[in-house]
Amino acid sequence: TGSGNIAYDTSGVAPAMNLNLSGDVEWIGGWGINIRDGKAQALTRDSEKLHDLITATGEYTIEAWVVPANVTQEDARIIAYGANSAERNFTLGQTLYNYDFLHRSSTTDGNGEEALSTDDDAERLQATLQHVVATFAPGEGRRIYVNGEYTGDMDPVAPGNLSDWEDTFTLVLGNDASNNRQWQGSLRLVAIHNRAITDDQILQNYEVGVGQKFFLLFGVSHLIEVPQAYIVFEASQFDSYSYLFNAPYFVSLSPDAEIGNIPVEGLRIGINGKEATVGQAWANLDTALTDADYSAEEGQPLSTLGTIIALENGPEQDEFFLTFERLGDLSNVYVEATPPPAPAPADGDEVSDIGLRTFDEINATMSVLTGVPRTQSAVYNTFQTIRQQLPTVETFGGFLSAQQMGITQLAIQYCDVLVEDTGLRAAYFPGFDFSAPASTAFTGASGDIIMDALIDRMLGSNLDTQPLDADVRFELGNLFTRLTACGGSCEAGRTETVVKASCAAVLGSATTLVQ
Repeated sequence: TGSGNIAYDTSGVAPAMNLNLSGDVEWIGGWGINIRDGKAQALTRDSEKLHDLITATGEYTIEAWVVPANVTQEDARIIAYGANSAERNFTLGQTLYNYDFLHRSSTTDGNGEEALSTDDDAERLQATLQHVVATFAPGEGRRIYVNGEYTGDMDPVAPGNLSDWEDTFTLVLGNDASNNRQWQGSLRLVAIHNRAITDDQILQNYEVGVGQKFFLLFGVSHLIEVPQAYIVFEASQFDSYSYLFNAPYFVSLSPDAEIGNIPVEGLRIGINGKEATVGQAWANLDTALTDADYSAEEGQPLSTLGTIIALENGPEQDEFFLTFERLGDLSNVYVEATPPPAPAPADGDEVSDIGLRTFDEINATMSVLTGVPRTQSAVYNTFQTIRQQLPTVETFGGFLSAQQMGITQLAIQYCDVLVEDTGLRAAYFPGFDFSAPASTAFTGASGDIIMDALIDRMLGSNLDTQPLDADVRFELGNLFTRLTACGGSCEAGRTETVVKASCAAVLGSATTLVQ
């Protein structure tokens, strides 16, 4: 409706699952709501139809047009069907640049864990209008699509079934029912299907777009000798501040129209008596209307481009017109206004040439330096536990001692997996005898094997800023001495422990943190 405190269910499937808007939630132009500090929630008795219809088919789809407010939100719930932050049937959520799909089944827990998330490096989620679809089917498990494209992320668990679903949960947009998983952003459309829609249907829905669309016809018969001739745009209100004009084409409503050869150059859009100052995507248009290119059924496309025009008085009052540099035999000499000189840039704060790696960069770096995959279970679980303790920005000003502790924990886990895996450690430290007693394992050339591998693989070479090899060797040598001071009375496995500690000391240092 664009106003009021209820977003009505328009599915036509009874009972109507209307959403009550609460908190800081406002309607936006062109359909949709903007959630800043609130939510849209259905009643439990109405939400029960989701349980009944979806468990009857054993599959479902969550489809939405979303505009995340930012890419810094973590553990935020975009669309949730659950009871609280620990119990749900499904959730589409956001963690930074990732979409998360939590789903209760016979192979996941009551919170829908282990979640399916988009790959960190792909950064699929962006703070812009996106079409996101999450599907579940017993044969293929969970899948996520962004802007009509399957992300390729594989479900980490077997598909399972929906026998554990609860019918007492409620549907909430922008939060969990327990109000402690706030999401910020805009929702233009939300649809729940009780089947897994196909790749072709997802692409079709993406290409259709979202919002109410109109065909705007601008008559040009008085300028060219073609009856009932129009330039047509597909237009819609893009948001509360702008209109979207897309893919103009020429058409005549006369079935017997003869086009001939009509030049068309420099098309521009005007609004309320003046040409729009920005968004003139077709100012360089240079084409011709011809009988060969024209179709009585579909007209003749002029461009595949779209553009945004700023809203002024609103769709009920704004009026539009077109101008041309040339149309048929008529021409208009268009003179671009001389842009004002750019002001002198203000002096900003001095920016350091070096900074901190952020949490995902640290994790990826440690994986590459040790050869241990990030998906290895012990490493993955440790990272999920301490990721919020790692740096989130690259500037030194935000560095905390707690972040170094998190880096140390992650380094210890990576090095533990490296040394415990006999194949990985043999390739990483070739020739080192892990069965030798600690009192002799690190003397002479044996100790050099450990030092050489760590320095060559983790510190790199020929960098502008890096510690001296001699200093690192001195520190590692002291570490060997302190950790093997037990001599002949060292416990079994002490040699492996010393290697893990040495590895973690280098991996968890500024070598990994600073870039």
